[in-house]
Amino acid sequence: MPRQNEIDAQLTPDQLSAFDAAIAALETATAAFPVLSADDKASHVKPPEGADGWMTGMLTRANQNLNRLPRDFDPAAVQRDLDLDATLAPRELRLSRVLDRIGGARFLARSDIFAELLGVRRALNDAGVTGVDNDLSAGLARFFNRSNKTAAPTPANPAK
Repeated sequence: MPRQNEIDAQLTPDQLSAFDAAIAALETATAAFPVLSADDKASHVKPPEGADGWMTGMLTRANQNLNRLPRDFDPAAVQRDLDLDATLAPRELRLSRVLDRIGGARFLARSDIFAELLGVRRALNDAGVTGVDNDLSAGLARFFNRSNKTAAPTPANPAK
């Protein structure tokens, strides 16, 4: 039975502690940031790609023409939003890369587990062990039924 072992890693207790401390620090640092639902996001204006330069330029023009704008326009608030966006953008990219690595590691670990246990299932079924599939979820039952249909061996010398 061929073995799949795409990832073979463990986190030490010290690594897990550092990992959890970093997550806790991020949770604390971002506690004031909102969590938006899809509906929340849909109800707001979304700048198109490449709008950063335009927004910065428009704020410059606004500052040059404050006497022509409504009194409630607050260029300092817009600048704070621009600064927050510029501050968070590289951090979001770094976090996305970390999350990609975590997701990749989880994917490979789960793939290794499933591939190995598919072999165990096959070996147990071939050995006549009963009850191997007694606790299948609906998704697994569909997976195994589909796999059994597509994995049927084709004869080496088909009848003519």
